[in-house]
Amino acid sequence: MRAVFAAFLAMLALPLSAATLAVNLSGTTGPDFGNQLNDTDVEVARYVLQPTGGNVSIDSITIHISNFALADNAFSRLRLFFDADGNGTFDPTEELDEASTIVPSGATDDVTFNETFVAPSGLIRTLQLRVNIGVDTSVYGEAFNFSIDPQADIVLTSGGDSVSSTTVATSNDITIRHSENQLVAGTGNPTAPRSAALNTGNFPALHFIVASLTPTGPGQLQGIDLNSITISVTCANAAQTATVTRLALWQDDGDAVFEPGAGEVLILQRAPADAGKWVIAGSVISVTFDGTPVQNLSDIASGGARTFWVGIDFGSGPDATCEVSVTRTQVLGALGAAADFFVTTPNFISGDIINVSTPPEPPKPAEPEGEGGCSSNGRPGGLLLVIALALVALAARNLPRKRSSPGNTEK
Repeated sequence: MRAVFAAFLAMLALPLSAATLAVNLSGTTGPDFGNQLNDTDVEVARYVLQPTGGNVSIDSITIHISNFALADNAFSRLRLFFDADGNGTFDPTEELDEASTIVPSGATDDVTFNETFVAPSGLIRTLQLRVNIGVDTSVYGEAFNFSIDPQADIVLTSGGDSVSSTTVATSNDITIRHSENQLVAGTGNPTAPRSAALNTGNFPALHFIVASLTPTGPGQLQGIDLNSITISVTCANAAQTATVTRLALWQDDGDAVFEPGAGEVLILQRAPADAGKWVIAGSVISVTFDGTPVQNLSDIASGGARTFWVGIDFGSGPDATCEVSVTRTQVLGALGAAADFFVTTPNFISGDIINVSTPPEPPKPAEPEGEGGCSSNGRPGGLLLVIALALVALAARNLPRKRSSPGNTEK
């Protein structure tokens, strides 16, 4: 009887029902994005907490960081905020574990926030994760994301409560950029199909601009050091690639008029003999301009731009239809595509269609009048013909004629 009574008292001490907590990535977490060095309070993720069956007290939350071996180079601080009042803002007083400076170790992928807080039953509350980005240039081009494993990373105060979610909530990536850039069509770039003759040299094929975007404070973009530019020539079929015999990259002198050798400065030219730099795949020729001539161009500083022309040479045939273009991923900085990033709009610049054909033969000169016996036109041959006809007529007039009369017969 005493044992039954003890069990009854123990039951009274238990909560009437245990609460559960759902933990998910918030739909307001941004997509993959790039950021500069030295930025502070950059939001990288939001997580949603939703208790049911009662309030849930949380003792600690652990955040995992991908690429953790470089995370301590990239981030000088991590900060976690809990929107306790549910007003959609994250005030300084809502920072968890504020007294501690939470930094990645570089040795493990996790950081833990140990402040206890309560998520109210039946309501949705949001966590916001912010980072301060350091100044270490070794992390240019490196990407990171942040995740919570609900079953392993949420420690609840009450042993009777539980976490219902099982899916790891992972943020999208933040990539540290050296520069952010954009392709822009030059004002002289063709916007309609054109025609060119076979055996034409330095035909204006493409006019484009590489613009390094202006940084937004407090982060600092450094601008792009050009490493290579690859130009594509797309023909109607594989046989027509033989018609293209040279491509030349020129720096525009600023007037948007193609003046090879007179205004523009030749950077580099390529021909089919340039192994590895002139690559044909089916109907597409990929021509890479790189090496010292390109790398010796002065760097494009943030907020600056450089304008280029592409000239194309055509050989003796066959007739061809081609299009010259450059794609944003075909322009590379010295630190690679992840560090020297090109924004996605526009994705490419095209010089429009070029129809290449054999020039028509020049028209034959008209046959001079008087030849063929139609008119003398003052020429000696015509005059002689007139004289000859006159002599024939005169001779015919002087010939004797036979006369006949009635009764006159020859014997």
